Amino acid sequence: MDFDLNENQQEMRNALRTLFDGACDIRRVRKVAYDGDGRDPELWKALSEGGWTGLMVPEAEGGSGLRFEDFIVVLEEAGRAVAPVPLTTTMLAGRVIAGAPSSAARSELLKQIVSGTSSFTLALGEGIEAQPAGGNWRLEGKLEFVPHGPLAGTVLIEAAMPDGKRGLFAVPTAAGGIQWLDLDVMDRTVRQYEMTLGGVDVPAGASVFGSADAAAPIQTLLDEWRAALAAESLGVAEKMIELSVEYVKQRIQFGKPVGSNQAVKVRIAEMGAAVDRLRSAVYYAAWAIDSNVPERKVAVAMAKAAASAPGAFVGTQAIHVHGGIGFTWEYDLHLYFKRIKSNELLLGDTSAALQQIADEVL
Repeated sequence: MDFDLNENQQEMRNALRTLFDGACDIRRVRKVAYDGDGRDPELWKALSEGGWTGLMVPEAEGGSGLRFEDFIVVLEEAGRAVAPVPLTTTMLAGRVIAGAPSSAARSELLKQIVSGTSSFTLALGEGIEAQPAGGNWRLEGKLEFVPHGPLAGTVLIEAAMPDGKRGLFAVPTAAGGIQWLDLDVMDRTVRQYEMTLGGVDVPAGASVFGSADAAAPIQTLLDEWRAALAAESLGVAEKMIELSVEYVKQRIQFGKPVGSNQAVKVRIAEMGAAVDRLRSAVYYAAWAIDSNVPERKVAVAMAKAAASAPGAFVGTQAIHVHGGIGFTWEYDLHLYFKRIKSNELLLGDTSAALQQIADEVL
C-alpha cells in the first residue's frame, strides 16, 4: 500500500506550509493563545480566502469535494503550526453536514463553511436532550471539553431526541441560553469549554438531519474526528523531531555538537521510528475511511492509539534531547508537547483506543 503524497497533495502541503509560515509562526501562536483571547481572525481570513475551509464540502455546494486522505495533508500542517483556530472541527462539520438531507438550512451551513463566514466546533457525547417545542426544538443539558467553544461561530451539538433517537443540531455559540466555562486545560492553542444549555430554543431547521435518527452519522463523525486528531499529532511529532535535530546540530559541548553523542543519536532514531509507525497508522486509517472497508473502525482506533502514548514519547524525548532549556516554559517546544498531550486525551486516551480495538476484533 503506497502512502506517498501525490503531486496535488504535495502542492497542497507546500501551499499550506507557506501560509502558516507567514500567518502563523510560533511567536504569533504564543501571542494569540497565551497572551490574547484565543482568537486569530487574520489567520482565519487567510485560510478561508485560500479555500481551505471548504476542501471537504462537495463541489456542487461550492467546495472542493476532496477525500479524507487529502484532509490528512491539511491536518498535518495544522499540527506542525499548532494553529490556534477551529480549522479541523470546521472541516469535519462540512463532511457531516454534506451527508444530511437537502434543505435550505443545510445549504446555508455549507455556504458558511466554504466562505469562512462562520467557524464550527463539535459538542459530541451524552448530556444534552432535545424536546419538541411548538414545531421547534428546546435543548437542555451540559457537556464538557468542547474545543474552541465560544471562539467558534457555530457548534454542532449531539442531543438525545424522543423515542431514543440521536440528533445533531447547528446552533450559534452566542445563542441566548448557552453558557460557556473555560476549563483552563493545559493546551491553550485549543481551549476547551464546558457548555451548559439552559433551555435553548432553536428552529426546526437547526436539526441537521431533521427528525431522522442521526446516530450513524454522529458515530462516523466521531471516528473521523479521532483520525483527524491522530493526523494533527503526526504533524506535531514531525515538527518536534525537526526542532530536536536542528538543536543537537547547533548545540556545542566540549567542542563538539551534542548530536555527535551516541546516546543522543539513539533518542532521535527512536523518535523517528515512532513517527514512522504513527504515519503508517494515520494514512491507513484515512484510506480505510475513504474506502469504507469493514476494518475502518479498527484502523481509526489504531491511529488514535499510535498518536497517544507514542506521541507523548516523542514529546518527552524531544525535551530530554534539548537538555535544561527544554524544561523551561519560555522554550516553544512546550507548545507542541501540550498539543500532542491534549490530542491524546480528547475523545479517549490510549486505553480507550485499545479497548475499542479489542471490542472489534475479539
